[in-house]
Parts: sequence; structure tokens; C-alpha cells
Amino acid sequence: MSKQPTREKLLDITFEEVYIHGYNATSVDAILKKAKVPKGSMYHHFKGKKELVLAMVKERLFPKMDMFFNYEIKENSTVTDSIKFTFLTVSRNKMLITYGCPLYRLMVELSATDKEFDALLSAKATQMQEGLSSLLEQGKEIGEFNKQLNSNTFASYMLNATWGILSLSPSLCSSSSFLEQTQFILDGLECYQTN
Repeated sequence: MSKQPTREKLLDITFEEVYIHGYNATSVDAILKKAKVPKGSMYHHFKGKKELVLAMVKERLFPKMDMFFNYEIKENSTVTDSIKFTFLTVSRNKMLITYGCPLYRLMVELSATDKEFDALLSAKATQMQEGLSSLLEQGKEIGEFNKQLNSNTFASYMLNATWGILSLSPSLCSSSSFLEQTQFILDGLECYQTN
């Protein structure tokens, strides 16, 4: 069994620590201790905590966001069914239900105080909204939704509502409550269905 390379191990541990504890509450020492990596090895790969977390965001967080919130139309399926499937997938992810959306959490913590993080995280949020808007546009093109649906506005609402539901404390969020609350998003979308 091969050992995980130091850089990859640091990125994985950093994702977990920052996700659970937040950027400011995560220390480099905690990451190094959990990764069982000497400080010098970290500085071989990263100049410091900020560079390590920026790399983690690009290489770990963003791919996970694409996986968590995969708003693509499934083969032989409707747009609505694809969105339901995404909500169901999210509801089954214990980390998301317990700790919320990692992108949203970092945006709340860092966007107001760090322009580099703000630009990076906001660009990803915009990309996600555009992807969802494109999916809704596909629904209009195939006749699932009527032309009154403002895809961009509804995509923004859907993304923000989903993040809001996931940002509740763990005692208020569960898989079943997430699905119950996201049903209101689906009910809103139903108003634009053509059938």
C-alpha cells in the first residue's frame, strides 16, 4: 500500500479541518499534527496557511462542490427530476447536513475580510448559479417550463435557499428536514411547468 504524498495529505486534512472548524479556528499546527507532517515539509509545498487553504479550495473544495451540487440533466429525465435527484444526493451526505455547504461557510467567514478569497469563492458561486440557470434554460427549450421562468433569478434563489437550509445548526437540520424544505423550492419551480 503506497503512502499518500505529503502535499495531497495536507490538502485533504486542510479541507476537513477548515470545513469543520472554519479558516480562522484552524491552525497550521493542528493540520500538521493530524497529517503527521513536519512543519518544514509543509513549507516545501506552501508559503503559509493562506496559500495552503487557497490550494485546498481550488483542488479539493471546488471539485467537491461540483460533485455535491451536480445540477446536470440526467439521461431520460426531466430537469425537475434531475434537481430532485441532486437534493436527494445532498440529503444523504452526512457532512453537508451536519456542517453545511463548505463554500458558503468560507464565503461568510472570509469574503468580507480577504479580497483574494472573495474573488475566488464568488467566482465559484457565480459558476454554480450559471450552471443551474443553464439547466433551467434547457428545461424551457424542451418545453418543461414556460417562458415566464427567469432562469437566472430562480437559479440564484434556489442556490441561496439551499445554502440557507444547510446553514442551520445540526440540531435543526436533518436529511428529512432538508428534503421537506427543498420541496418548497420544487413547488416554486412547479409554477412554471407547462403541463
